[in-house]
Amino acid sequence: MKRLAILAMLVLALPSLALALDTSTRPVSPVRAWSADDLATFDPSWLHVKFVEGSAVRLEAGQFRSERGLALADVNALVAGASALRATFTISPERGAALKAAGELASGRVGPDLSLWYDVQVPGGRTALAEALNAFNADPIVEIAHPAPLCEPAVLNDPHPAATLRAEAPLVPTPDFSGMQGYLYDPPTGMDAPAAWAQPGGRGANMHFIDVELGWTLTHEDFTAANHFFQGGAPIDPGYIDHGTAVLGEIIGGNNGYGVTGFASDTNWGVEAITVGEWPNVPHRFQDAIDNLSAGDVWLIELQMYPTGASATPMEYVQVNYDVIWTGCWSLGVVCIEAGANGSQDLDSAFWGGIFDRNVRDSGAIMVGAGTPTGRVAEWFTNYGTRMDVHGWGSSIVSTGYGDLYSSGGANFYYTSGFSGTSGASPMITGSSLCLQGIARASYGVPLTPSALRDLLHDTGVPHLDASKEIGPRPDLGAAVEALIDLSAVGDDPGAAALRVTGMPNPFSESTTLRFVQPRAGAARLAIYDAAGRRLRELALPAGPAGERSLAWDGRDAAGHAVASGVYLYRLEAADALRSGRLVKLR
Repeated sequence: MKRLAILAMLVLALPSLALALDTSTRPVSPVRAWSADDLATFDPSWLHVKFVEGSAVRLEAGQFRSERGLALADVNALVAGASALRATFTISPERGAALKAAGELASGRVGPDLSLWYDVQVPGGRTALAEALNAFNADPIVEIAHPAPLCEPAVLNDPHPAATLRAEAPLVPTPDFSGMQGYLYDPPTGMDAPAAWAQPGGRGANMHFIDVELGWTLTHEDFTAANHFFQGGAPIDPGYIDHGTAVLGEIIGGNNGYGVTGFASDTNWGVEAITVGEWPNVPHRFQDAIDNLSAGDVWLIELQMYPTGASATPMEYVQVNYDVIWTGCWSLGVVCIEAGANGSQDLDSAFWGGIFDRNVRDSGAIMVGAGTPTGRVAEWFTNYGTRMDVHGWGSSIVSTGYGDLYSSGGANFYYTSGFSGTSGASPMITGSSLCLQGIARASYGVPLTPSALRDLLHDTGVPHLDASKEIGPRPDLGAAVEALIDLSAVGDDPGAAALRVTGMPNPFSESTTLRFVQPRAGAARLAIYDAAGRRLRELALPAGPAGERSLAWDGRDAAGHAVASGVYLYRLEAADALRSGRLVKLR
């Protein structure tokens, strides 16, 4: 199993960046000609439009203008009859440019300026909407325009009959169903949550999480009200409360001796609601969730959408959703867990044009497939392909909600044994992520970056067993925790003598100097590694006598670029002696 060099990086500083036309382009999706027939699974009047990077387009008094002086007469003619016109994201141009710069530095790819996204409401139905979309996409100042998709929770139809509703409190204490939660326990069937719980922070302590979907029973007996820190978005939709309640139970179910036990019962939890009638507001809700989290925290997308000619598909298919997810992950360091959706589709198929090829478009999200509980093969309904980073159980999930397992006393006391879909798999990955982030924060003072966490979950997981349908490995928290806290990942030689380091500024802001006592004459070498185990810099001293010596690191990589704030590993060799450890760079 690949061993990970550990660690965590804080969110990048946000440098200022003057607006400039990009010389390279980025893949966007979907790019197509639209007809009214193509729009059956989309809102009949709203579209999202994104102007090209560097165009500096602003909305003023109902019209667009470019601070670059670019011609916008054709675009303004298109919106002259719009029913509504608004910025998609509540973000200033300066902030949009800074986030873009930070994300590009972290990802190495051209990213979006979210301030260039706008929403347009077109009167006249889907025929008029298709005409407007095609006109926008024909204009060279428009990067992409696409409709707003209708969505749904990524769950299968509930196989259980509706429970008999009761309003009174239960007459007896709720039983303990945690023994039925096989996904918590021994690998390869389970994910070994107890291995995480045994570590400081291992139940998600000091982390924050937000679930994005339609409804929940927020007052459920198994949810710790004191940890509920945020409720945002639209009013809760009562038709979907069981789904959201089941999602939360897997993550935050109390460690209390009754009901279920969640992976991360100590975490602070929140919800962001979306209603069926407001699908054009989905990217707004995504942004709101991210804005209420900090670097290393986690948000969960429990929705799926339907592209033209396709079945249920992950939400990042449409570019506006992808761009806000990308900004959260790469620019702000906020972890996104995304349900891989229940469309039974090969996301590597040529049909998608590379949209789900991480070498083409990588939002930074951890995408989740669904596997059979004991077989570790793809559930019949799950999407699959190399974009699936990891998988969880897709059926027979015991959690809160629905009431088919237990229903004494009304919705606050409902439990299920049949939650399913990638909606059921994704909370397992969310909970596992919060466990690891809590451990990282307790051990090192900072959580993992989204990319480092994704690598850790994937590289330490138990492989799935069906090569024809790639759904990623199943997390093994025991192996992940061992990799997370084992400093031998930087390459210590167990036969080497220990090297005594006598002092260094740590944490540091600009530079740090490692002073050490060299046991005998010889050369010395210092190697610096990032969170993914990549060697960033190597420094050396020529052969010298035994005694005290020093090596300084200026906080820059081999190309001379200042590294981001965060935790780095060092490996110091002098003569036949060796020392490994961590260095923390602060802004």
